[in-house]
Amino acid sequence: MESWNDAHGVEARVEELLRSFSGIRWLKDPEMWTLTTWRIGGKALALVEAESEEELAMVLNHCDRLEIPWRILGRGSNILVSDRGFRGVVVRLGGRLAECSLLPGGQVEAGGGVILGRLVQFAMEHGLGGCEFLAGIPGTVGGAVVLNAGCFGKEVGELVERVLVRERNGTMRWWGRDELSFSYRGSNLRGGYMVVVKVVFQLFPEEKKQAEEKVRYFSLLRKNSQPLELPSAGSVFRNPPGEYAARLIEQAGCKGLRLGQAQVSPKHSNFIVNLGGARAWQVEYLMEWVRREVYRRTGIWLENEVELWR
Repeated sequence: MESWNDAHGVEARVEELLRSFSGIRWLKDPEMWTLTTWRIGGKALALVEAESEEELAMVLNHCDRLEIPWRILGRGSNILVSDRGFRGVVVRLGGRLAECSLLPGGQVEAGGGVILGRLVQFAMEHGLGGCEFLAGIPGTVGGAVVLNAGCFGKEVGELVERVLVRERNGTMRWWGRDELSFSYRGSNLRGGYMVVVKVVFQLFPEEKKQAEEKVRYFSLLRKNSQPLELPSAGSVFRNPPGEYAARLIEQAGCKGLRLGQAQVSPKHSNFIVNLGGARAWQVEYLMEWVRREVYRRTGIWLENEVELWR
């Protein structure tokens, strides 16, 4: 990883990278606060949209060859980008990698860039159910599978049949169900610069009306318990075994704690909300304050659910 003193070298290599692209959409110096649900973050060096497996392979292979740091961006949820930004290339999956298709036997294939709400809608349109709980999660299929996203006692890993993965060495291949390992807010796809390119979900027949009722039910639960009216990244900390992070934070007296325009939500204490113009350093400071207070009172060290981009 390049230091800040080496930033010029990285920028020159990114310029070389962008010049090598033909027909691939890209943007220089994107403001990351416009691309994240927290509405926080400085600039990246470039934003590139890969619209097929071939384009994705080319972009990432070139980044690896030129030793340019890169990250995959979904809806920008679950991440906190530094105020100084990210000194590398941000890659977003679009085109064919943001589409769904129907397979035999109640299966749906979805690109890693498919918005979760679109996956739910596509399933309902084809008389399939099982994924309704994902409707209100502001993420994409790729991120949801890597993190085994879930809520209300359900997890996306339960639905996954196979995954097309771009592995650390650049190889792209399908991983079967027996190769996948899902855990609470994690999987063996997390870390190591592996990318979820496509996912096949095993769903089941369900009437559209019934599925729509479930979506409304989960949406109401979310609306009543989460501060959806303000920018956030969802749950900041993972729930410790047998406990709830929100309850520990509230018991530690941190609910409503505020620094500048960042605040531990009075509605759900495992959310930190942006009241307008919050900075990443303020959010990080609050996270550390909360973590230490909970540890001081309970001996439990809260682990991040959000990913820090520096």
